[in-house]
Amino acid sequence: MNKVTVTAIVGSCAASFVGVSPSAAQESNLFSNVSLAAGGFASVAPVYEGSNKYRVSAFPIAYPTFGDGNGERSRLTFRGIDDVRYAAFRKGGFDLGPVVGYNFGRKESLSTDLNGLGDVDGGVVAGAFAAYTVDGFSVDAAASKQFTGLDDSGFLVRFGAGYETAVTDSLTLSLYTGTTYASDDYMDNMFGVSSAQNAASGLSVFNAGAGFKNVDVKAAASYQASEQLNLRANVGYSKLIGDAADSPISVTNDQFSGGLGFIYQF
Repeated sequence: MNKVTVTAIVGSCAASFVGVSPSAAQESNLFSNVSLAAGGFASVAPVYEGSNKYRVSAFPIAYPTFGDGNGERSRLTFRGIDDVRYAAFRKGGFDLGPVVGYNFGRKESLSTDLNGLGDVDGGVVAGAFAAYTVDGFSVDAAASKQFTGLDDSGFLVRFGAGYETAVTDSLTLSLYTGTTYASDDYMDNMFGVSSAQNAASGLSVFNAGAGFKNVDVKAAASYQASEQLNLRANVGYSKLIGDAADSPISVTNDQFSGGLGFIYQF
């Protein structure tokens, strides 16, 4: 690992927990019995998408939970720091609601492999999602766009499917797989190499077009150690495809991630 970064993110920083909400955060109806969950999480991931170098990040976590814990699904789902979902509308197994988050962009200083490419500004992300869950199985789709930092940030559409099962009263295991479609502007920002960047970096000029950029799979475990304390772990693998895989910016198409953390319910 090349660098340890500690970033304070309140609320959406729980995103690295791969979208599986603990039983402590379950709720029955909108805004009922609001309480607070807090804790910490440490993760390892590539320094940028397509890198073969990794970094460790540590996040404090604090976010509200809703409901009386009667066994219903949580309205809050964390798919990533740029993809935090809230089911504002719920009917049976169908959920619909907003997506919010933050995209940290990409700093040239993250890796020597980015020398000459310049920074890609981060910003606030917003969008919407829909999901359907039955007997532990779920399918979902979400569209999101970065609204600050870049004038031509493009957009992402994520598709996924997962399964969650309670092995014991305390241990819950889950598996989630998905793919992401990226617009032309997004791909150009993250995987394209312009003539100016070619001159500064030595990388070949590359026009990255719209298309599916990756497929991924994540496995997670959630252990309820006590009524208030929940322990979590996850591992993930993402494979870059299409123009994302062919880009000279992508040193490797195999992207691994993992994390450990805890949540305390007040």
